[in-house]
Amino acid sequence: MATGGVDVVGGNLVVLGGPECLQCPLESLAGRNYCGRCGRRLRRSFEDKQVSVLFVDVSGFTTLSERLNPEQVSEIMRRTFDILLGAVHEHGGTVNQLLGDGVIALFGERQSAHHARSALSAALAVREDLETLRHEVRRRYGLEFRVRMAINSGPVILGTIGAALRTDHTATGSTTSVASRLLCSAEFGQIVLSDRTRVLAAGRYGFQKLGEVSATGSSERVSVYALISEAMDAESWRQVSV
Repeated sequence: MATGGVDVVGGNLVVLGGPECLQCPLESLAGRNYCGRCGRRLRRSFEDKQVSVLFVDVSGFTTLSERLNPEQVSEIMRRTFDILLGAVHEHGGTVNQLLGDGVIALFGERQSAHHARSALSAALAVREDLETLRHEVRRRYGLEFRVRMAINSGPVILGTIGAALRTDHTATGSTTSVASRLLCSAEFGQIVLSDRTRVLAAGRYGFQKLGEVSATGSSERVSVYALISEAMDAESWRQVSV
């Protein structure tokens, strides 16, 4: 059922067409380029974008919750999210969703032609910056604390979905689904990516081919690579394996 630019899908209200503000009520937006309440520039409710999607998942979160008290877990996760968000923003990305034990981030919303490189560099920064915390958790609590990450590039639909009392700005489509599938194939401590991302970022990083996984909901096979490092000179631009 569609009424006045709002469609009901699976019991949720989905805003269709027109601009929207994530901070203010929809009824205050008609005929504006900027929100009349908070001054934010409005964006269309649904947009097609070419982006790179980064999934980050914390290893051993359940074990942390079982072995440590809530204050200790909260402090570890606070520091983890500070590192994740800092790396994403430093490399021009935006955090699309905060999960209980991870993050989904998008690179390319700001019209960047190098979104794949930005996503890979952000992932490497996360891995490096978390090393101090990982060693500290092992030393203080005897627990392993690592993250696994997955990156895929391609088209997504950005939009706002939700009901009157709660909305969520999210990215949907096969690009996001494949990124999620890649994450399931990653070992903890690994950064994996699709061949599409590898091609877009070619010449700047070292990769190692791991194999293939099936794309969610189809018979398509996706080549999976591990991100080894960022190239420091022309000689190291050669890929480890293709």
